[in-house]
Amino acid sequence: MQRSDLPFGSEFSPSQIDPAHVLELAKEHSGNARAFEQAILETYFSKNKTSDYNKGKLANNAKLGMIAYGIIDRDVHLTELGVYLYLIRDDKAKLYEELARHILLDLHGITLVQCVQDIQAAGEKVDLVKLREWLEQRGIHFPRGGKHPSMMRLWLEKAGIFVSGWRINEERLQQIAGASSEDIEAIAHLSREQRAYLKALANIGGAGPYLSNDIEKLASTAYGIKFNEKGLPKSVLYPLQEAGYITLERGTKQDATPIKLCKTQISAW
Repeated sequence: MQRSDLPFGSEFSPSQIDPAHVLELAKEHSGNARAFEQAILETYFSKNKTSDYNKGKLANNAKLGMIAYGIIDRDVHLTELGVYLYLIRDDKAKLYEELARHILLDLHGITLVQCVQDIQAAGEKVDLVKLREWLEQRGIHFPRGGKHPSMMRLWLEKAGIFVSGWRINEERLQQIAGASSEDIEAIAHLSREQRAYLKALANIGGAGPYLSNDIEKLASTAYGIKFNEKGLPKSVLYPLQEAGYITLERGTKQDATPIKLCKTQISAW
């Protein structure tokens, strides 16, 4: 399989499977990938007019899609995200909303949305070929002929972000992402860790200063992000300072570097 920065989603789409049900199957068959695939095959692909081998491939693709979307690991154990989605599975609206938020903030969904908006602003038609070209210019790759953006769009459509094909519901986008289109463009280049850290800071309010390790703990607890403590300055603090979001002050030998939150144009998270 070719490398892709977008999640592989073949057969893991709302047009093929019921997310609440496959979460239940993953919970039931946790640790047994073969049994999990067989359960998916019997439920969703047993009536397909194709060979048993191809039916097995379809079931395997659904499993691989759940792995790529960060819902299960390769041994079919629910991830932290998967556990959360499992707990809210009976509330379909919330399930779709939380999955959409994950796609936007953790799976380059924000960049995909921004790319769609840029293509439309240029007066051009959005299609997979053009998306592949424009995403490549932004450093996001998916394989030639891949339908990765289309699968992402289907999930985002379930949450009301995309309507009528590639048309974007700006109000719904802001509700779920916690940011406007302008804000999204500003934070699209940030890593998952940087966004979580900055969001934790923004939600505190006030200018600070705050100890960086206190914000790290807050972000980790609130958003389930695991930070590299020793690498925090290089991977998170310095890039955020260079981007103008924070200023750093010299810390003591006992504590991590205190930081202050700078005013930015990003007002919603």
